[in-house]
Amino acid sequence: MPWKNSADTPNLFAPGLDSTDDIRGGLGYSGLANLEQFVNDGGLLIAVQTSAVLPVAGAMTDMVNVADARAMQAPGSVVLSTVDDKRSPIAYGYDDKLYIYFRQGPVITVSTGLGGPAAPEGPSGRASGRGSMTDPDVIQARPYIAPEKVVKRTPRDQELYIPEDIPDNARWFLPAREAFPRVILRFAPEKDLLLSGMITGGNEIAEKPAVVDVPHGKGHVVLFANNPMWRAETMGSFFLVFNAILNYDHLNAGAAPPPAKAATASASSGDDED
Repeated sequence: MPWKNSADTPNLFAPGLDSTDDIRGGLGYSGLANLEQFVNDGGLLIAVQTSAVLPVAGAMTDMVNVADARAMQAPGSVVLSTVDDKRSPIAYGYDDKLYIYFRQGPVITVSTGLGGPAAPEGPSGRASGRGSMTDPDVIQARPYIAPEKVVKRTPRDQELYIPEDIPDNARWFLPAREAFPRVILRFAPEKDLLLSGMITGGNEIAEKPAVVDVPHGKGHVVLFANNPMWRAETMGSFFLVFNAILNYDHLNAGAAPPPAKAATASASSGDDED
């Protein structure tokens, strides 16, 4: 809306004060393109809470999704997070755990899209629907073969998991390994989550990423699900922002190196024995 006196609104401001024409419209596509170019050229974009959707929707991040909570209510809570990547410059100076101020989301998830669902917490029903969950599912007239055990993975392992038979077939689908997102802070399990305030439906953020660093071109996008700059209440997490700014040009420090490719034998190597 404009902030300017007119014939219809002659008393919006006193004479001599600043005024403006209609300022609706926001960045627009050209502004978003300029912002992307800034990051691609080596800049750092920090997006906090609801603003985290902008770089994700603007295609500045890979393997990251930002969504509103479905049923969680967190009007203002202090919750526990764990430092998931202590080698990142963003986490310099921090111990293993950090209490952070959190208010109503968003929910950030990281995934290759290839790992499938996480292992269930308990036994599930049998595919045939016959018998109890503890009875072996034996096909009549065939020898019984025990099913393979479901592999349990940590949240980090599950997020970045790529089945062994997938990479060559889906190489076009994934970014380069050095462009994978790094989860810096992660919300604690639900039973340990809340320190102060009120939260219901905390399972929606439990063990989900709280702070994520996503390389983009020569720069980085850092997403915060929490608010590290809320009034004077965030002294503990405020330096995460300073760490990111101070180290903007080498946030790749401490990143895990890409997996080495297995050496292949060459038939014409000349090493064959006589």
